[in-house]
Amino acid sequence: MPRAILELETCTAFVFYLHFFSPKHYSLSIMKKLLRYTLVLVGLIQLVSCKKDNSIAIADLPAAIKTYVEANYPGYVMEEAEQETLCTGESTYEVEIEQGEDDELELTFDTDGNFLFSENEIPVAELPAAVINTIASNYAGFKTEEADKLSLADGSTRYEVELEKGKTEKEVLFDAEGGVICEQDE
Repeated sequence: MPRAILELETCTAFVFYLHFFSPKHYSLSIMKKLLRYTLVLVGLIQLVSCKKDNSIAIADLPAAIKTYVEANYPGYVMEEAEQETLCTGESTYEVEIEQGEDDELELTFDTDGNFLFSENEIPVAELPAAVINTIASNYAGFKTEEADKLSLADGSTRYEVELEKGKTEKEVLFDAEGGVICEQDE
């Protein structure tokens, strides 16, 4: 009867027992194959259980979103869409659009299909000084991993920044003057 411990850790921990009480009944090649197949099976289970899938089919998006993209981004293709909740608590649709391989943009809409903002990744060095100063004073010891510039429908700008300190990861939303709008742990 199989029984040994193999612990995998990515998004959840699995404990799997594999031990042969009487290995003399199994040839070495059969044990190797059994172990290989067992590891593959555990890996597949791991992938399926870890996937956080908020994706939604493009066909299932509200018509207002499709109309907006077609009217405002001719030549772009909607690649993927997800349902997300912003750190403000608002439920949204995030739609990734592309025009060629290098021209990628993420658009965010409310649940009625109204455009909220577009999101572009920017180099951390392009963050406004006010945002950098707030990070230094309010998030001492955190490293800035990624920065996005959000261009809102009303013409204003916000910045979404991913911060990391050890195993702690935060996503923080700033206004252009460096004020913290909200944050959430990743």
